[in-house]
Amino acid sequence: MLLHGSAEPREEFDALMADSALAAIVHDAPLMQIEAALRSLGEMMAKADPLRRAIVREETIRRLRGAGVRSPAAMADTAFGPLESAGLDRIRLGAVAPWNETVDGRELLEDIAKTVQRFVVLPAVAADAQALWCLNTYAHEAAGVSPILCIGSSEKRCGQTRNLEVLSCLAHRPLHTSNITVAALYRTIDRYRPTLLSDEADTIFVNGSNAELRGVLNAGLYKSNAFVLRCGERQEPKMHSVWCPKAIALIGRLPTTLEDRSIVIALRRRSPAEPVEAFRYDQVLEQVEPIRRKAARWAADYRNTLRSAIAVLPEQLNDRAQDLWRPLLAIAETIGGNWPERARRSALELSDHVPETDRGAVQLLQDLRMVFRHRHAERLPSEDIVNALANMEQAQSSGRVRQGAITKVDLARSVAVFGIRPRVIRYGHGQVRRGYLASDFVDAFARHLEL
Repeated sequence: MLLHGSAEPREEFDALMADSALAAIVHDAPLMQIEAALRSLGEMMAKADPLRRAIVREETIRRLRGAGVRSPAAMADTAFGPLESAGLDRIRLGAVAPWNETVDGRELLEDIAKTVQRFVVLPAVAADAQALWCLNTYAHEAAGVSPILCIGSSEKRCGQTRNLEVLSCLAHRPLHTSNITVAALYRTIDRYRPTLLSDEADTIFVNGSNAELRGVLNAGLYKSNAFVLRCGERQEPKMHSVWCPKAIALIGRLPTTLEDRSIVIALRRRSPAEPVEAFRYDQVLEQVEPIRRKAARWAADYRNTLRSAIAVLPEQLNDRAQDLWRPLLAIAETIGGNWPERARRSALELSDHVPETDRGAVQLLQDLRMVFRHRHAERLPSEDIVNALANMEQAQSSGRVRQGAITKVDLARSVAVFGIRPRVIRYGHGQVRRGYLASDFVDAFARHLEL
């Protein structure tokens, strides 16, 4: 194999040397001879251009395979280093130089929130949440939890993609992607530690598909176990980190396990009375460079403080929501001013939602509590319960009663999600019926309903 094709003497010399080293990799060559050839090739190709390096690598792999090496690609990568995607770090993941002076965190968060609101119509609490999340991408290694930022809507043209574009101008080492594969996801995160901005997730999770991808994303919540185990070329297990900030945009809703790991921001289509500025990526990226530099400086100054920070979390939040907001509230409390109050308001308002698939069941619980209270009953047959529900106006709008009265089968299926099952009860004058005890619902009422 002749690698030289240039008239330049130095390049021709390097090509001849590479040919000479490759010639040493032959069938049944001693491992010491192969090692010497690979070291020589590695040194010669260290400063070669990407195309020549790739060609020499491929020829090396071919010769190693002919020499009987079982893992030729792995051995070549050890000699040359793995091939890198041209320009990825430089163009999309380049780190900005931190600001030269200390940074006022309150002003920084204000600037981030206002920048988002220049191009996207969203409530103030959502803009505040995004500002905190953006700053957290710079201080991410100080946190133990990595909440997904979910930007969703019920229909198209609500600004999800635009919102991600704005975040890509503000976040640390952003990598914008759509329809990513499982292998590309964990390898990219493990190698580059980007802020992953994934668009059009509704096309990925169609009808509950892509369970493996969901599993990888789910694994990235807690830093202590943000790893997936995969086998490499030698079939040897290897741990891949999936720890990085992630934002996902979609029409509709994320799978429930992912949504439970997300701070959810629901966008609506803007009205003519809600103008936004025209967005030009290159222009905005240049305009907000001071914001990125200030964010990098603030994170560098306060990363150690954040590692030991213990945020005061709203008691109204459930355990998972408290975990999600913990790093953002730590940032807000470290910065001070009115940001702790703003962060808690955002946490409460953005967490104050029940998934639509559960709203009907929770409403039904409210109706059932009213039925048992009004009847002053400790037990009721299923038939009596469904008749009472059918006569309640509140039940008619609960989402469970549609086109007529709820049936006993509907009732059983609905309460089964709370671990409640119909049982045989004695009712009235010794009659044996299938129904429910009021005590069956005590735990569900306490967990899901307000007093």
